[in-house]
Amino acid sequence: MAIFLAVISAVLYGWSDYMGGRATRHMSVLRVTLYVESLMTVSYIALVVFDPAPFVLRDVMWGAIAGIGGVGGVAAFYLALSMGAISVASPVAGVLSAVVPVIVGIALGERPGVIAMLGILLALSSVVLVSGALSSRRAEVTMPRRQVTLVIVSGVLFGLWYVALDMAGSESGWWTLLGSRALTVPALIIAAFVLRGRLKADRASSSGNRWTLGAWATILIANLAYLVAVRSGLLSIVAVIASMYPASTIGLAILLDRERLSKTQWLGVGVAGCALVLVGLGA
Repeated sequence: MAIFLAVISAVLYGWSDYMGGRATRHMSVLRVTLYVESLMTVSYIALVVFDPAPFVLRDVMWGAIAGIGGVGGVAAFYLALSMGAISVASPVAGVLSAVVPVIVGIALGERPGVIAMLGILLALSSVVLVSGALSSRRAEVTMPRRQVTLVIVSGVLFGLWYVALDMAGSESGWWTLLGSRALTVPALIIAAFVLRGRLKADRASSSGNRWTLGAWATILIANLAYLVAVRSGLLSIVAVIASMYPASTIGLAILLDRERLSKTQWLGVGVAGCALVLVGLGA
């Protein structure tokens, strides 16, 4: 069941990333993030009310740490996607978010085998390949240096989300997810107040609202599926499977946006997929 739920979360995380990226083409990243996180907070409150569980401070605190990774990762990723190249940015973030739990496991005393270490090396190589840095010809989809930086930051923060949720216990029910908004929602409110002039200038659009609603619905279900999966399975396996979300993001980008990659970038996407599989097998 844990593997199945991890796969579901991977598919829906990928769809959510694509929809969020499309939304940022119609509205600012701040507005999209505010809308999504506000809807997520209301949804988590409803879950806690209708499916009550004991309040465990330790789990809520781990949830708050996870929220920093989740919301920070989403904001950085949406900003990166607003620059274009969804099919290139997504696999880099996915690979890094898979590697982080492995690194944390090593720090906590786990010792990955040769296969997992090979996967980590391939993951780092895929970042270079997918970004087009080794291409002798101009890539059909390019990544500016700023976009590469944002994607790397988002991947690391997504990895923090995976790890922190695993650290929380299961007896607190959905309180962990609600706790993930304890620090991020006030931060977003402050950001909205400081940047209120920019928000007024950035008017919401019907297309942007539709993509935002889609991003909220898919990421909500994905988060629920992942939390249940990581509570019943191993972090090193569940997190790596969930990190394979770029597959569905790339599929939608190629199908709906007709994005085209260079041969080097396709090689990078393939290497990223192999890296995820190897990390999962060797974890």
